[in-house]
Parts: sequence; structure tokens; C-alpha cells
Amino acid sequence: MKKEIRNINLFTSGKAVSILGSSIYSFAISLYVLKITGSALNFATTLMLSVVPMVIISPVAGVIADKVPKKWLVVGMDLANGLLFSLLYLYSIKATLDLPIIYFSTVLLGVFTTFFGIGMEAAKPSLVTSEKLIKLNSLSKLIDSSAAILGPIIGGIVFALIDIRLFILFNAFSFVFSAFTEWFIDYQFNFDDVEDQNSIESSTGFTSDLKEGWQFFSRNKSILELFFIFVSLNFLLGFSVNVPAPYIINQLLKMPSSSFGIINGMFPVGLILGTLTVEMVMKKVEFRKLLISMNAFIAVLAALIGLPILLNMSQFNNLLYYSIINILMGIAIAYVDVPIMTILQTEVPKKLLGRVLSLIMSLVKVVLPVALITSGFLLGRVSVVFIPIIGASIAFLYSVFLLNQMSKRRKALA
Repeated sequence: MKKEIRNINLFTSGKAVSILGSSIYSFAISLYVLKITGSALNFATTLMLSVVPMVIISPVAGVIADKVPKKWLVVGMDLANGLLFSLLYLYSIKATLDLPIIYFSTVLLGVFTTFFGIGMEAAKPSLVTSEKLIKLNSLSKLIDSSAAILGPIIGGIVFALIDIRLFILFNAFSFVFSAFTEWFIDYQFNFDDVEDQNSIESSTGFTSDLKEGWQFFSRNKSILELFFIFVSLNFLLGFSVNVPAPYIINQLLKMPSSSFGIINGMFPVGLILGTLTVEMVMKKVEFRKLLISMNAFIAVLAALIGLPILLNMSQFNNLLYYSIINILMGIAIAYVDVPIMTILQTEVPKKLLGRVLSLIMSLVKVVLPVALITSGFLLGRVSVVFIPIIGASIAFLYSVFLLNQMSKRRKALA
């Protein structure tokens, strides 16, 4: 259908401009803070302030996404970002950009982007038919992965070659352009359910709406299963990969910083490869089986993080080894993210989708710092080779348990 294809094209162009603009600005402004203050702490604080709003604001954004038309939310948040950057540009002409105004604008950008992201995710099932939902999720993941790669690269170039004020002005126009394209999306293309049509009118107070989303989430065994897979994966990555891998590569194997940069760059490359192929794979493999199998596969890859310490390989072989591990891990994570999002968007009623997605995202984000702190605590007390294996064993056994449960359910239905 022409309207469906137009929706996909408008969605991808609007989200690409919005997400990439936010990613570039967050990195460029962090470098600017580092330049004017010379403080690594201030640099890290700026990066942190671009992430924290997502954890805090997501539940609120989820409720609002279910209460107001998605078009208003998506277009409104990009216009709000456009206004924010316009005001920031006018301020920068008359005064120097100082830390308080940078911190404040970074927080607002994080808030608006969180509302935009939740609104976009909740709107997806209404933009296309169920047959095209996988494609839309794949394209969405591709945009996120590309922004993760291009954001720091373009942000660094922008910081080095372009006056930060000009980039702020350019970003203002970019967000307005994004809002313009998103205005022409048909947000009710696949919005036929009468219950969903009346969801806005029948909604109650904020607390009741949030409670309704929590009750659906906490009482639905299928959704809880997906949630714990997500939790398992995030804990695995934080505990077994994010802390031990840099320590092993930099401190124990003494690999140069250039090699470490190449290894890190392979992960988003894997994500892009995964998003380009996941639609084809999902046509052949049942969604749940795919994401549970990939969770187990990622656990195996994580368990192998410390192997080069025992093998005593050359620097080149270590570089090749970790590059392959990161590419495979990126592909596997794409094979988890796209199916899990597609299942949620299919099984959760549209009227509750924003609340359920925001709850899952917020709760999962809390798991990561716990995993990082626990792994860091054990790093000086347990051999670093065993730390990836510990986290990987938990995730692998959980995946095996879920596959076994799935097999039992199929036999019971046979």
C-alpha cells in the first residue's frame, strides 16, 4: 500500500534526523564542556544528564503516550526540541554558554527525547500492518545503531570544525524539519480496534493509568517472561562484558588504545548487520525461540571474554578475537531487540502500550548500574577470568530453562 510505504519513509526520515541530532549534540556539547572546564568529571556529568531523564521520566511519558494522540506527542516533542535549540542559540549570541545553561538544556533535551521515543514506539503498531511491523522495528533499530556510531564521529568533527553556536542553530532547523515530516504520517493507518479508539476518552487519572499499566505488566506471564529475558541480557552485559572486558584488554593484555577503539567500534557494526538481516531470520524462526536462543548465544560469547589471558595470543590475534566477539554480540543483540519489541507491540493492547514499554525500559535500565557495581566490586576479589563466566552461566541456564518450558508447552498443546 502506498500509504503504508509513505508511513515507513516518513517515520525513518523523521526519527533519523531527530535521534541523530540528539546524539551528535550530546557528544559535541560534552566535548565543549571538557574544553571550557578541563574537567573530566564535568564531561562525564554532561553525558550522564543526557541519559538519566530516560530512567526517571519514562513512566510519566508512557502514561501520557497512552492518553494523548501519538501525533501530538511525536510532533510536539520535536517542535519543543526545535524551540529549545532556537532559544539556546539566541542565548549563545548574547552570552557565553556556561555549565548551568548547558546542564539545563541537556536535561530538557533528554526529557523531550524520552517522550518522543516512547511516543514513537507506542505508535508503531498503528503505522503499519502486522506484516510490516518487523521491518519497521528493524529500520528503527538500524537508526539507533547508526546514531550510536555516527553521533560521536560527527560530534567530534562538528566540535573541531564548526562553531558550536552554528551547530545549535542547525539542530534547531533539523528538529523542525523532523516535526514537519512526522506531521504527515497517518497515525491511525492500522488503528481499527474500537477499544483503542476510545482509550483516550476512557482514561482516568495519572495514578490510575500508571496502575493499570503496572497490573497488566505484572500479571501477564508472557510479558514478564520477555521482561526477565531483557533483565538477564542487560545484567549479563553489565556484569560480564562492560567491566571485565576493558580491564582485560587494557590492563592485563596491554593492548594499545587504538586497538581498544577498533574493538569497541565492531559492536555497533554488528548491530547494523543484525538489523539488516533480522527480518529474514524472523521469517524462518519463531520469535520467542529466536530471542531466547540469542540470549544463550550472547552468554556463551560473554563467557569467552577472558580466554585470551589463558591462550597467551599475539596482539594481532587478540584484536581479531575481540573484534569477532563484538561483531557477533552486536548481531545477536539485534536478534533479541527486534523480536522482543515486535512481540510486545503485538501482544500488548495499543491503549496500554506506552505505559508497559516505559515501565519495562525504566526497570531494565536500573539493572545495568547494579550489574556494573557488582562486577566492579568482585574485580579485585575474584580472578577476572571467572567474572564473565559467572554472569554468563546465570544467563545461559535461564535461557535453557525458558527453552525447556517452551518445549513443554508445545508438547502439552500437541
